[in-house]
Amino acid sequence: MLQTNQSQPVSLPRISVITVVRNGERFVGQTIESVLGQSYDNIEYIVIDGGSTDGTVDIVRSYETGIAKWVSENDGGIADAFNKGFSFSTGSYLLFLNADDALANPEVIKIAAKQIVENDFPAFLYGDCDVLDRNSDRVLYRASVNISREKLLRGHMIPQPSLFARRSYFEKHGVFDLHFKIAMDYEWLIRGGLTERMVHVPTLVTNVRDGGISTLDRQRVVEEVISALKKNGYISSGWAELEMRGHYAMRSLARSVLEGVGLYKVFLDLKNKAMK
Repeated sequence: MLQTNQSQPVSLPRISVITVVRNGERFVGQTIESVLGQSYDNIEYIVIDGGSTDGTVDIVRSYETGIAKWVSENDGGIADAFNKGFSFSTGSYLLFLNADDALANPEVIKIAAKQIVENDFPAFLYGDCDVLDRNSDRVLYRASVNISREKLLRGHMIPQPSLFARRSYFEKHGVFDLHFKIAMDYEWLIRGGLTERMVHVPTLVTNVRDGGISTLDRQRVVEEVISALKKNGYISSGWAELEMRGHYAMRSLARSVLEGVGLYKVFLDLKNKAMK
């Protein structure tokens, strides 16, 4: 319990952590352990498996005494699995933790819950992510985003595995759109997030491995971001779309140049040092 300014006790919120997975046996055990090892008691953990054909289901089953709800069945993709997880949840805040990521330490959820109360229950509270090399677990850089309306409309996204979303946002603005296969979280966020209160807490929430679907198919991400902006009325002309595509092309070119001259990893190292 926390005290408000009027010295009235305020209950810390129930947090639903949702992991969706398909054929993730390499890392899913670490993901689950990072949740079950939290010091915060009021956690509800839900795992949605999309009909894995490797050893994922056996791993999940081995932890089922600590999992509030888990299912293994075919689904319509990530957005569908997210929505299924939401439908099973009861928490007042939700965190979607990917199956190859992990909470950074056992105090993460407790810190977030206290920050939610201290910031008067915002629609979103989010922290930072360390991006790790998938094979070596070396920290490549820290993703720390002070998001703004301008950044959102340029396609920037809050690191989704560090984002605690209030249930009332879903009730007001809806769940994830099944038409989006990669940028479903971006579309869902700009649908109502530009008018809702977001709080950034500069504390490490998750360790995220690189090589996810959004990094493997960057062109699909661009197309879905533009589609999301069109759907929500933020791109309404051919010129605005062309300008947005040009913005992404310049970002892609800059990265290609850095990679071509062998400086992209140096850039990431410098970025990581600057965040410490």
